[in-house]
Amino acid sequence: MAKTFNPASLMFRLPLYIFLFCAILCIANGLIGYRVFKALFEEQYETITRQIAYTALSYLDGDSIEGYAAGKPADEAWTETDRKLNVLTRTSDLAYIYVTVPDSAFENRTYIYDTVHPQVVNGKVIPLGRVSSLKKHDEKYIANLKQVMLEGKPYIKFSYNKTGGHVTTSIPVADSSGGIVGILSVVKPMSEVDALKDRYLKMTFILSALLTVLFVFIYILVLHHRLIRPLVLVTKETASFARHKGELSGLLTKVTGRDEIAILARAVEQMSVDMHQYIADLTHATAEKERLSAELDVATQIQANMLPRIFPPYADHPEIELFASMDPAKEVGGDFYDFFMTDSDHFAIIVGDVSGKGVPAALFMVVAKTLLKNVGLQESSPARIFEKVNDQLCEGNDAGLFVTCWMGILTLSTGDLVFANAGHTSPVIFHGGRVEYLTVKPNLMLAGMQGMKYKEHHTQLAPGDRIFVYTDGVTEATNAANELYGENRLILCMANRRTLSAKELLEAVRDDVNQFVGSAPQFDDITMLELSLKATEASGVSQTGAGTSTAAALAGGPRSQTKIFDATDENMGPVNDFVHAMLPENCPVEILNKLDLAVEEVYINIAHYAYKPVDGTVEISCTLDEAAQAAGEGQQGTGGQPGKTAPRLTICFKDRGKPFDPLAREDPDITLSAEDRGIGGLGIFLTKKFMDSVTYAYEDGQNILTMSKVLA
Repeated sequence: MAKTFNPASLMFRLPLYIFLFCAILCIANGLIGYRVFKALFEEQYETITRQIAYTALSYLDGDSIEGYAAGKPADEAWTETDRKLNVLTRTSDLAYIYVTVPDSAFENRTYIYDTVHPQVVNGKVIPLGRVSSLKKHDEKYIANLKQVMLEGKPYIKFSYNKTGGHVTTSIPVADSSGGIVGILSVVKPMSEVDALKDRYLKMTFILSALLTVLFVFIYILVLHHRLIRPLVLVTKETASFARHKGELSGLLTKVTGRDEIAILARAVEQMSVDMHQYIADLTHATAEKERLSAELDVATQIQANMLPRIFPPYADHPEIELFASMDPAKEVGGDFYDFFMTDSDHFAIIVGDVSGKGVPAALFMVVAKTLLKNVGLQESSPARIFEKVNDQLCEGNDAGLFVTCWMGILTLSTGDLVFANAGHTSPVIFHGGRVEYLTVKPNLMLAGMQGMKYKEHHTQLAPGDRIFVYTDGVTEATNAANELYGENRLILCMANRRTLSAKELLEAVRDDVNQFVGSAPQFDDITMLELSLKATEASGVSQTGAGTSTAAALAGGPRSQTKIFDATDENMGPVNDFVHAMLPENCPVEILNKLDLAVEEVYINIAHYAYKPVDGTVEISCTLDEAAQAAGEGQQGTGGQPGKTAPRLTICFKDRGKPFDPLAREDPDITLSAEDRGIGGLGIFLTKKFMDSVTYAYEDGQNILTMSKVLA
C-alpha cells in the first residue's frame, strides 16, 4: 500500500534536522574554540614559567654545583640560595623548584636544591646530596633531560589531571666557563585551568543553544510561510492530479509569488491541461493503432495466402520434390517465391526480393509476383519474361522500388534447366556429388531501368540433383558482433546435410542461421526454396544423369565425392583421409606416396597463400574411373599390356582466393645445387612429374586446379 503524504511530518522533521545541524555546528565551534583557548593558555604559562626559571637561575652559583654534587656539605652560600628559592616558590605560586645533577649514564641524579610550596599536599623536601634513580622514568623523560644537559636546550612539559595539572620548565645550569653542570626545573600548578575550561564551555554551549533556538524559531516561521505551506499545497494537488486523471481542485491558486515553488505550481496547472490533451490524443492514437494492427494482420494473412504452401506441389509429378518458406522481418515483407507448371513438361520456380521493407515493399511484391506468373504462363524464356515484367514495373514507379529475382524453368523430361538472374544472389546446386554456387554474371534488377535486356543460362540436372534458391536475408543475417552469416557458412551447412529432404534442409539452414545470429533481431526477410529432381519410371530423365544411359550406369561408371574444408594446416590430415577413401584397396604404395605429396603441395599452397590475411575454404572433388584405360585410349594398362584397364583418380581443387596459376612458373633446373637453384618451384614441379596430368583454370571467380593419376 502506497504511503500518503503527511504535512505535519514534514513540518516536524525539517526543523528537527535544522536544529540538529545547528547543535552539531555549535559543538564543533565550541571544541575548536577551546583548542584555540588552550593553546593560548599554554603559551602564557610557558612564558611565565620560563621567566621564573631564569630568575631562579640568577640565584645560583654555577661553579659550586659540582662541589655540592660531589658531597660538599651545605654552607652559608647554599643556605642563602635555598632561602631565595623558597621565597620565589611561595611568591610565584610555584609547586617546586629543584636543581639536580644527573650522572653521565643518566641512570641517577643528585639533588642540589629542592623547594616545596607549603600548600602542596604531601610535599617533602629532598635534602642536599640525595641520589634518586631515573630508571623509573620513561625514555621520553630521559630524552628531555639529555636535551637540557647535553644540548643546553630548555624543555617545557604540560601535564593535566583532575585538579587541572601543572607545567614543568627545565633549563640548563652553567658554570663560569659555560659548561653545563646541572638542570634547574620549575613546576607551576595550573589549578585554574579546570575552572576556566568549565566556565568557557558552559558559556559557549549556553550561548550557542540560545542562538540555535532563536534561529530555528525564526527559520521555522519563514520556512512554513515560504516553503512548507506552498509545498504542501503542491503535494496535495499533485496527489489529486494522479488520483483523478489530471483533475485539479484549485488549491494551487493560493500559491503566489515568483519563486521556484510558484513556478512549480504553474507547471502543475499547465501539466493538467496538457494531460487532458494527451489523454485525448492517446485514446485516438490507440484506436488508430489497433485498427492498423488489425489491418496488418489481415495483410500478413493475405500475403501468406498468396504464396503457395502445398508441398509436394503436384501429385501427378512425383519427380518434383520442393519446399519453400518466407519469414518476414516485419508484419509484411518484400520477399516472395512462386512455382507453377507452365505446361505438362515445364516447371517454373521464382524467388524475388523487393527493396525496402514493410507495407510499400509488400505492395510492390504483390505486383511483381503477379506479373511474373502471368507473363510466365505465356512465355517459355526466363529472359523474355524478365524483359516484359521489367518494362511494366518501371511504369509509374515513383517510389523508386526494385526487385532482385531469380527464375528458372525446368524441362522435366530432359532435366534441362534454363534460368535468368536479375541482380539476385547465386543459388546453390547439388550436382554430380558437388555442392557449389551456380554462379553467372547477373543482369540489372527488375524495375531498375526500362528497356533492359536479360540473358538466360542453361544447366543440366540429373535425378538426385538439387537447387537451393534464397534471398540475401540468409547470407546477410547479422549477429550481435555485426558479423555476417556469409556464403561460406551457407555452403558448408548445406554440404554437411545433403542427405536431408527439401523441408528438412530448409529447417536445418534456418536453425543454423538462428544459432549464428543468437539474440540479435532479424534485420531482413528470409526466403528459401529448394527443388530436388527425383527419378521415376515415367520420367524421361535417366537415373545416372543427362547423357548417360541406365545400362551404362549399371555396368559401373565413375564414382565421385566432393567435400569442402576450411583452408587451414590442421585439415591436412582430414584431406588425406578423404582422398585415401576413394582409392582401391590394392593401390601400390609408390603411387600412394606420390599422390600424398601432390595433394599436400596443392592444399598447403591454398591454405598459406590463397586467402591471406583472411581465412577461406577449399572444395575438393575426387572422381575414380574404374575403366579409365580402355584399349581404345591408346594407353597401357597394368603391367604395361595393351588392352587392359586400370583405375584413374582425378582430384579437383577449387578456391575463391587470389587468382594464381602455379603452372605458369618456369620449372627449376634440377641439375643445379640447392644453393644455386634458389627457393620455390620444386613442389609443383614434382607434382607435375608424379601426376599424369595437371591443369589450371580461373572460372567464375575460382582457382580450379585438376590433376589425375592412373593407379597402376
